[in-house]
Amino acid sequence: MSFFKKWIPNEADAEKYYQQAFQEETEYNNYEKALSLYEKAAKNGLAKAQYYCGYMYLKGRGTSRNKQKALTYIEQAANQNHPHGQYLLAQMYLSGEGVEKNEQLGNEWLEKFKAHNLPNEIMLTFNSY
Repeated sequence: MSFFKKWIPNEADAEKYYQQAFQEETEYNNYEKALSLYEKAAKNGLAKAQYYCGYMYLKGRGTSRNKQKALTYIEQAANQNHPHGQYLLAQMYLSGEGVEKNEQLGNEWLEKFKAHNLPNEIMLTFNSY
């Protein structure tokens, strides 16, 4: 039993790491610790943690900027149908930030994001990536 527990991603653990990371980031402004915890959750497949890791690497929040790591995490989140990940990946392709500019791919990811049919209030928060 313990062998399998080590190798199978644990959703509960991932969510626990994510919640701790979010608290470190938002309540204590401890971005380095937050990133470390987000990465633990991301490695367990949690899409929202993958998004936050990518965002932090892209912006250099709690770490030095690393566009390759940012792209890796953001693609993981986007491929799991995470709307923030899809939107940010679209913006990266449309602007050429961290990737070779590719309007076709950018627009494809933007359409995937739009398919979530999020309310306009939520959509406005995406405009400040």
